[in-house]
Amino acid sequence: MQKQQFNPEEYARLKHRVEALQSRVELDSGPEQKTAQRLLAKVEKKLKTYEETHEIPQQNVQDYSTTTNFKDFFWNKRVYNSSSQAYHGENAWNPNQNFKSHVHSETDKNYYEDTRSESEMVNDLDILYAVFGSTYQTALNYHIYKVRFKKQTAKNGAFYRVYSDIYEDNIRICMNIIIGFYPLHLGDDRCGDMEFSSMNSTLVEKYNECSSLYSTLLDGLKGIWNFYFDNQNALPMFNGSVLGYLESGYQSYYDSKLKVQLNQEQRKEIIDETENEIDSGKMKHLESVASKFFVTSYKLYDTLSKFLEESGVVYKVETSGVYILSDEGRNYGKLVGYEYSNLTCTYCLYLI
Repeated sequence: MQKQQFNPEEYARLKHRVEALQSRVELDSGPEQKTAQRLLAKVEKKLKTYEETHEIPQQNVQDYSTTTNFKDFFWNKRVYNSSSQAYHGENAWNPNQNFKSHVHSETDKNYYEDTRSESEMVNDLDILYAVFGSTYQTALNYHIYKVRFKKQTAKNGAFYRVYSDIYEDNIRICMNIIIGFYPLHLGDDRCGDMEFSSMNSTLVEKYNECSSLYSTLLDGLKGIWNFYFDNQNALPMFNGSVLGYLESGYQSYYDSKLKVQLNQEQRKEIIDETENEIDSGKMKHLESVASKFFVTSYKLYDTLSKFLEESGVVYKVETSGVYILSDEGRNYGKLVGYEYSNLTCTYCLYLI
């Protein structure tokens, strides 16, 4: 079999992660050590596969080894906290205190490439960096969303909790949001619940009434976490600081591909046609068999297009109509009606 072209940056990143996880296995204990061991086995297998399938210049193999001493960043004197039944460090986490010097001003809402070094990212993000890199990227509602992981905070029973910024089309819409990964059961590797919290509601700068979009982003993160532990033979290859669509074959349940690719003008035409059919009563008979999906909104939108774009619901447009992602079933339902209540400040969406 013909070997693939060697990429020294990819190879170096894999070796970095192997050495980082090896240090973590040596220095950790309890559940965190088991997590590191499982991740290490996957990354080592990925590294071995890469070496077998790529034409690596043998004389330069040592050049791609990391020179970072990851023990300097992972070392923590361990003490046992009997009240929480978990291991904690004497200083539970030692973050990079100069983090803000690596980022733009908080008044600058534009996305920027992460300028932290590998060792700084390891220090700031711990094993979370081995899973996601520094930034997670996905597409929803015909926009690109990026979740920049900034620095870890107290775990409070979670696998990890991390301060994060969220960007929509490279414009920040959330700042210093805490995202947490919680086990499904005590002692589990699987993530069963996610946290999205903030000390100040003003830090959620957009979609602060409807949680659907942010819940969907969290589901994507949870799915990737669980993918690592459910699939022993698969591990994504990271290609830089921004992790795009995973090439490993993982695809979350809500991120189904559109049957037909429609441009913005075509989508607008179908949305307007759907609105006209609802307003004219053409689909009124379907409301009796439809499920109801409620969306909080203190604003009455003039058009369906504005509602879809600004409310925070997750939707897609196909030639057959407009489809809304329901919180309950995590399935898209076709929109056949909607109404707004001034009394409760909610939209009731009828989906089939």
